[in-house]
Amino acid sequence: MNITLTPRGEELLRTALDRHPDRSPADIVEQALADRLAREQALSPADRRRKGEEIRAWLDELAQFSDKIPPIPGETFTRDMIYQNHD
Repeated sequence: MNITLTPRGEELLRTALDRHPDRSPADIVEQALADRLAREQALSPADRRRKGEEIRAWLDELAQFSDKIPPIPGETFTRDMIYQNHD
């Protein structure tokens, strides 16, 4: 099987090869995949569901007062406005 790496994937593989010159690229990729699958399998479905629920709760908490933010029609923020007091 052949795979095509993204530039980031290629960079990661080169770093791993620099650290482990005795290993082949195929060995490194195989080990990375095995490690990833082992981590995923270590999480039970309940753990995965809880993680999703925690994310939803966090997003709800972030948005809980968003209705209190007054709209500013036609107002856009320029770079100068953002940095006006940061000289």
